[in-house]
Amino acid sequence: MPPRIQNVNAAGTGVGAWFESLPPITRTYAASLFIVTLLWRLGFVNVMWIALLWPRVATHFEVWRLVTNFFFMGKFSFNWVIKILWLLSYGTTLERETFAFEPADFLFMMLFGAGCMLGLSLVLLFGLGIPMFFMADSLIFMLLYVWSRQFPQQQVSIYGLFKVLAFHVPFVFVGIEFLMAGAIPYPSLLGIVVGHMHYYLTVLYPAIGGPRLLATPRFLKNLLADAGVGRRVNTHAAPGLDAFRAFGGRGNRLGAN
Repeated sequence: MPPRIQNVNAAGTGVGAWFESLPPITRTYAASLFIVTLLWRLGFVNVMWIALLWPRVATHFEVWRLVTNFFFMGKFSFNWVIKILWLLSYGTTLERETFAFEPADFLFMMLFGAGCMLGLSLVLLFGLGIPMFFMADSLIFMLLYVWSRQFPQQQVSIYGLFKVLAFHVPFVFVGIEFLMAGAIPYPSLLGIVVGHMHYYLTVLYPAIGGPRLLATPRFLKNLLADAGVGRRVNTHAAPGLDAFRAFGGRGNRLGAN
Protein backbone atom coordinates (compact mmCIF):
# COMPACT_ATOMS: atom_id res chain seq x y z
CA MET A 1 0.00 0.00 0.00
CA PRO A 2 1.31 3.50 -0.80
CA PRO A 3 2.37 5.60 2.19
CA ARG A 4 -0.12 8.16 3.43
CA ILE A 5 0.92 11.81 3.27
CA GLN A 6 -0.15 13.72 6.34
CA ASN A 7 0.09 17.38 7.25
CA VAL A 8 2.30 17.31 10.33
CA ASN A 9 1.24 20.78 11.44
CA ALA A 10 -2.43 19.79 11.42
CA ALA A 11 -1.98 16.30 12.80
CA GLY A 12 -0.98 17.20 16.34
CA THR A 13 1.26 15.15 18.56
CA GLY A 14 1.00 12.87 21.54
CA VAL A 15 -1.11 9.87 22.45
CA GLY A 16 -4.32 11.89 22.53
CA ALA A 17 -3.87 13.16 19.00
CA TRP A 18 -2.98 9.67 17.79
CA PHE A 19 -6.05 8.18 19.47
CA GLU A 20 -8.32 10.84 17.98
CA SER A 21 -6.88 10.07 14.55
CA LEU A 22 -8.21 6.50 14.71
CA PRO A 23 -11.49 5.81 12.89
CA PRO A 24 -14.48 6.19 15.24
CA ILE A 25 -15.84 2.65 15.47
CA THR A 26 -12.48 0.99 16.01
CA ARG A 27 -11.52 3.74 18.47
CA THR A 28 -14.74 3.37 20.46
CA TYR A 29 -14.48 -0.40 20.71
CA ALA A 30 -10.82 -0.29 21.78
CA ALA A 31 -11.59 2.36 24.40
CA SER A 32 -14.52 0.30 25.71
CA LEU A 33 -12.32 -2.78 26.10
CA PHE A 34 -9.75 -0.74 28.00
CA ILE A 35 -12.31 0.93 30.27
CA VAL A 36 -14.09 -2.31 31.19
CA THR A 37 -10.78 -4.04 31.91
CA LEU A 38 -9.63 -1.10 34.03
CA LEU A 39 -12.91 -1.03 35.98
CA TRP A 40 -12.55 -4.76 36.64
CA ARG A 41 -8.93 -4.29 37.72
CA LEU A 42 -9.98 -1.56 40.16
CA GLY A 43 -12.73 -3.73 41.59
CA PHE A 44 -15.72 -1.83 40.21
CA VAL A 45 -16.83 -4.61 37.87
CA ASN A 46 -17.35 -8.26 38.70
CA VAL A 47 -16.78 -10.38 35.60
CA MET A 48 -19.59 -12.68 36.72
CA TRP A 49 -21.96 -9.79 36.05
CA ILE A 50 -20.93 -9.47 32.43
CA ALA A 51 -19.99 -13.02 31.36
CA LEU A 52 -22.18 -14.89 28.89
CA LEU A 53 -24.01 -17.33 31.16
CA TRP A 54 -26.83 -18.78 29.09
CA PRO A 55 -28.74 -20.22 32.08
CA ARG A 56 -28.85 -16.72 33.62
CA VAL A 57 -29.98 -15.25 30.31
CA ALA A 58 -32.72 -17.85 29.88
CA THR A 59 -34.04 -18.10 33.43
CA HIS A 60 -33.30 -14.67 34.90
CA PHE A 61 -33.61 -12.62 31.68
CA GLU A 62 -30.17 -11.08 32.16
CA VAL A 63 -30.07 -10.08 28.50
CA TRP A 64 -27.27 -7.55 28.97
CA ARG A 65 -24.88 -10.50 29.02
CA LEU A 66 -25.50 -10.92 25.29
CA VAL A 67 -23.69 -7.60 24.82
CA THR A 68 -21.30 -7.21 27.74
CA ASN A 69 -19.40 -10.42 27.03
CA PHE A 70 -17.93 -8.73 23.95
CA PHE A 71 -16.23 -6.05 26.06
CA PHE A 72 -13.87 -8.10 28.21
CA MET A 73 -10.95 -10.35 27.29
CA GLY A 74 -9.13 -10.95 30.53
CA LYS A 75 -6.59 -9.09 32.60
CA PHE A 76 -3.99 -6.67 31.25
CA SER A 77 -1.30 -8.93 29.84
CA PHE A 78 0.91 -9.47 26.82
CA ASN A 79 -1.91 -11.37 25.13
CA TRP A 80 -4.33 -8.52 25.91
CA VAL A 81 -1.95 -5.99 24.34
CA ILE A 82 -1.51 -8.17 21.25
CA LYS A 83 -5.27 -8.42 20.73
CA ILE A 84 -5.70 -4.66 21.15
CA LEU A 85 -2.93 -4.08 18.62
CA TRP A 86 -4.71 -6.41 16.21
CA LEU A 87 -7.91 -4.43 16.67
CA LEU A 88 -6.16 -1.10 16.16
CA SER A 89 -4.26 -2.38 13.13
CA TYR A 90 -6.70 -4.58 11.23
CA GLY A 91 -9.85 -2.82 12.40
CA THR A 92 -8.43 0.55 11.41
CA THR A 93 -7.43 -0.69 7.96
CA LEU A 94 -10.85 -2.19 7.32
CA GLU A 95 -12.72 0.87 8.56
CA ARG A 96 -10.53 3.35 6.68
CA GLU A 97 -10.02 1.48 3.42
CA THR A 98 -12.42 -1.40 2.84
CA PHE A 99 -15.38 0.43 4.40
CA ALA A 100 -14.04 3.94 3.80
CA PHE A 101 -17.29 5.47 2.56
CA GLU A 102 -19.71 3.25 4.49
CA PRO A 103 -18.74 3.07 8.19
CA ALA A 104 -22.19 1.66 8.93
CA ASP A 105 -21.25 -1.40 6.87
CA PHE A 106 -18.23 -1.91 9.13
CA LEU A 107 -20.35 -1.62 12.27
CA PHE A 108 -22.99 -3.91 10.79
CA MET A 109 -20.30 -6.48 10.03
CA MET A 110 -19.31 -6.45 13.71
CA LEU A 111 -22.95 -6.69 14.81
CA PHE A 112 -23.55 -9.55 12.38
CA GLY A 113 -20.45 -11.28 13.70
CA ALA A 114 -21.53 -10.84 17.31
CA GLY A 115 -24.98 -12.22 16.54
CA CYS A 116 -23.59 -15.27 14.77
CA MET A 117 -21.14 -15.88 17.61
CA LEU A 118 -23.98 -15.85 20.13
CA GLY A 119 -25.81 -18.47 18.10
CA LEU A 120 -22.72 -20.63 17.61
CA SER A 121 -21.86 -20.35 21.30
CA LEU A 122 -25.10 -22.22 21.99
CA VAL A 123 -24.01 -24.96 19.59
CA LEU A 124 -20.63 -25.19 21.31
CA LEU A 125 -22.21 -25.24 24.76
CA PHE A 126 -24.93 -27.81 24.18
CA GLY A 127 -23.23 -29.73 21.39
CA LEU A 128 -19.67 -30.00 22.68
CA GLY A 129 -19.99 -28.80 26.27
CA ILE A 130 -17.68 -25.84 25.58
CA PRO A 131 -18.80 -22.55 27.19
CA MET A 132 -17.86 -19.22 25.63
CA PHE A 133 -18.01 -16.79 28.53
CA PHE A 134 -16.39 -13.87 26.68
CA MET A 135 -16.11 -13.40 22.93
CA ALA A 136 -14.15 -10.17 22.43
CA ASP A 137 -11.21 -12.30 21.31
CA SER A 138 -13.40 -13.99 18.70
CA LEU A 139 -14.74 -10.67 17.42
CA ILE A 140 -11.24 -9.26 17.00
CA PHE A 141 -10.10 -12.46 15.30
CA MET A 142 -13.02 -12.10 12.90
CA LEU A 143 -11.68 -8.67 11.92
CA LEU A 144 -8.26 -10.21 11.38
CA TYR A 145 -9.76 -12.87 9.12
CA VAL A 146 -11.80 -10.42 7.04
CA TRP A 147 -8.71 -8.21 6.67
CA SER A 148 -6.70 -11.23 5.48
CA ARG A 149 -9.26 -11.86 2.74
CA GLN A 150 -9.39 -8.22 1.66
CA PHE A 151 -5.59 -7.91 1.43
CA PRO A 152 -4.50 -11.51 0.72
CA GLN A 153 -1.21 -10.73 -1.03
CA GLN A 154 0.21 -8.41 1.62
CA GLN A 155 3.38 -9.64 3.35
CA VAL A 156 3.08 -9.87 7.13
CA SER A 157 5.87 -10.41 9.64
CA ILE A 158 4.97 -12.88 12.39
CA TYR A 159 6.60 -11.58 15.58
CA GLY A 160 9.62 -10.59 13.49
CA LEU A 161 10.53 -14.25 12.94
CA PHE A 162 9.21 -14.98 9.47
CA LYS A 163 6.90 -13.56 6.83
CA VAL A 164 3.73 -14.99 5.34
CA LEU A 165 1.01 -13.76 3.02
CA ALA A 166 -1.88 -12.04 4.78
CA PHE A 167 -4.20 -14.76 3.49
CA HIS A 168 -2.44 -17.29 5.74
CA VAL A 169 -2.07 -15.10 8.84
CA PRO A 170 -5.22 -16.25 10.73
CA PHE A 171 -4.27 -19.90 10.31
CA VAL A 172 -0.68 -19.25 11.37
CA PHE A 173 -1.90 -17.62 14.58
CA VAL A 174 -4.30 -20.51 15.23
CA GLY A 175 -1.38 -22.90 14.85
CA ILE A 176 0.76 -20.85 17.23
CA GLU A 177 -2.05 -20.74 19.81
CA PHE A 178 -2.50 -24.50 19.55
CA LEU A 179 1.20 -25.18 20.02
CA MET A 180 1.51 -22.79 22.97
CA ALA A 181 -1.67 -23.81 24.79
CA GLY A 182 -1.82 -27.46 23.80
CA ALA A 183 -5.55 -27.11 23.19
CA ILE A 184 -7.86 -26.20 20.34
CA PRO A 185 -8.25 -22.37 20.25
CA TYR A 186 -12.02 -22.30 19.91
CA PRO A 187 -12.34 -18.49 20.24
CA SER A 188 -10.04 -17.91 17.27
CA LEU A 189 -11.69 -20.65 15.20
CA LEU A 190 -15.05 -19.09 15.97
CA GLY A 191 -13.75 -15.78 14.63
CA ILE A 192 -12.59 -17.47 11.41
CA VAL A 193 -15.92 -19.24 10.86
CA VAL A 194 -18.00 -16.11 11.39
CA GLY A 195 -15.58 -13.94 9.41
CA HIS A 196 -15.85 -16.32 6.46
CA MET A 197 -19.64 -16.33 6.73
CA HIS A 198 -19.65 -12.55 6.34
CA TYR A 199 -17.07 -12.59 3.54
CA TYR A 200 -18.99 -15.27 1.66
CA LEU A 201 -22.33 -13.49 1.93
CA THR A 202 -20.99 -10.05 0.99
CA VAL A 203 -18.20 -10.83 -1.49
CA LEU A 204 -17.90 -14.42 -2.70
CA TYR A 205 -21.56 -15.26 -3.28
CA PRO A 206 -22.39 -12.01 -5.12
CA ALA A 207 -19.23 -12.49 -7.21
CA ILE A 208 -20.62 -15.72 -8.68
CA GLY A 209 -23.93 -14.11 -9.55
CA GLY A 210 -25.86 -14.59 -6.34
CA PRO A 211 -27.83 -11.81 -4.64
CA ARG A 212 -26.26 -9.91 -1.79
CA LEU A 213 -28.06 -11.47 1.14
CA LEU A 214 -26.56 -9.24 3.81
CA ALA A 215 -27.31 -5.53 3.60
CA THR A 216 -26.79 -2.84 6.22
CA PRO A 217 -30.14 -1.52 7.52
CA ARG A 218 -30.90 2.02 6.47
CA PHE A 219 -31.71 3.09 10.01
CA LEU A 220 -28.20 2.11 11.15
CA LYS A 221 -26.63 4.27 8.45
CA ASN A 222 -28.81 7.22 9.44
CA LEU A 223 -28.13 6.63 13.14
CA LEU A 224 -24.38 6.86 12.56
CA ALA A 225 -24.85 9.86 10.28
CA ASP A 226 -26.74 11.66 13.04
CA ALA A 227 -23.73 10.97 15.28
CA GLY A 228 -21.43 12.53 12.70
CA VAL A 229 -20.17 9.26 11.21
CA GLY A 230 -20.93 8.51 7.58
CA ARG A 231 -23.77 9.94 5.54
CA ARG A 232 -27.54 9.75 5.71
CA VAL A 233 -29.52 7.62 3.29
CA ASN A 234 -32.38 9.34 1.49
CA THR A 235 -35.48 7.47 2.62
CA HIS A 236 -37.46 8.92 -0.30
CA ALA A 237 -35.04 7.95 -3.04
CA ALA A 238 -36.47 7.05 -6.42
CA PRO A 239 -37.40 3.34 -6.68
CA GLY A 240 -35.12 2.80 -9.62
CA LEU A 241 -32.10 4.11 -7.73
CA ASP A 242 -32.08 1.37 -5.10
CA ALA A 243 -32.69 -1.21 -7.78
CA PHE A 244 -29.68 0.05 -9.68
CA ARG A 245 -27.53 0.04 -6.54
CA ALA A 246 -28.45 -3.58 -5.90
CA PHE A 247 -26.12 -4.54 -8.71
CA GLY A 248 -23.25 -2.59 -7.21
CA GLY A 249 -20.87 -4.10 -4.73
CA ARG A 250 -17.79 -3.13 -2.85
CA GLY A 251 -14.71 -3.27 -5.05
CA ASN A 252 -12.14 -5.95 -4.38
CA ARG A 253 -8.39 -5.71 -4.67
CA LEU A 254 -6.64 -7.56 -7.43
CA GLY A 255 -5.46 -10.92 -6.21
CA ALA A 256 -8.27 -11.31 -3.69
CA ASN A 257 -9.93 -14.70 -3.65
